[in-house]
Amino acid sequence: MEIKLNVGASPIWNKEGFMVLDHKTSRNSKNFIKGDAAHINLDEGSCSVIFCSHVLEHIPHYRTQRVLLEFSRVLKIGGTVRILLPNLRKIATAYVKRDEEFFKKAVEEDKNIRQDLGFGGMFMNFIVSPGQDTCLLNRNLSEFIGGYAHIYAYDFEMLSIILSGCGFGEIKEKEFCKSSIAELEEPLHVVGLKNEWQNFTKKFYQDNGLIHEYKNGRYNINFTLTGFDRNPLTSLIIEAKKERNVTIDDGVDMNSEKAKNYNHYGFSLLYDEEATKKMQLLNIDVRKSR
Repeated sequence: MEIKLNVGASPIWNKEGFMVLDHKTSRNSKNFIKGDAAHINLDEGSCSVIFCSHVLEHIPHYRTQRVLLEFSRVLKIGGTVRILLPNLRKIATAYVKRDEEFFKKAVEEDKNIRQDLGFGGMFMNFIVSPGQDTCLLNRNLSEFIGGYAHIYAYDFEMLSIILSGCGFGEIKEKEFCKSSIAELEEPLHVVGLKNEWQNFTKKFYQDNGLIHEYKNGRYNINFTLTGFDRNPLTSLIIEAKKERNVTIDDGVDMNSEKAKNYNHYGFSLLYDEEATKKMQLLNIDVRKSR
């Protein structure tokens, strides 16, 4: 049986016929797979569809190529991937134009956008934002500085180049809830409410008796979600089909010196003996990063 997979959907999402891969899931079950986007516990060519909404911006750009290669690995030839993430071009254009109306609507769409530093703060929040996904330590690995959610951003050209190198073709920018697969045209929404996208604001939660809060290290949520596309104003939506099998050895690793993009400098601390010893004490396998 071919699998339809939603990567990063969260444990409160459910859709008949789909499986969910999410790092917040503590164990494998009928519809959920424990793991992460770079290590999918599925066989090669076992998926017909992968949907991935607002995940790649949370992943260090050093790993984007490997994540998309993993998507390619588990997709069958001709399988479809649909990706949503913040639209760098659209948001940057609004920033340069100081488009007050755009950012007003963006804040309505996402209540977590930073607003205390003007247009620049709102723009940068799409690229770098606080969160629990990536931990930032100082160079000496002796001080916790903070956690990140968003840590990178893409436009259509950037992601198209990476997708093409990972075996994908027919790479197209799509409109909100417009897909080559009819099933994916259902917007993200709360189960039991209207089958339409609504901004998940405090007022929306209050008006519908919904609870979504994070306190003392735990989430308190009293609803489930279903559907797919969200954030129509600020999202870049890309769809592509797998054309060929590709591995990291078939082309240039984007983190190598041969790629000529300076990514390799991000691994220079692995040649610092003191830093490497500290990482090993923390049980970090530095060999996997070389």
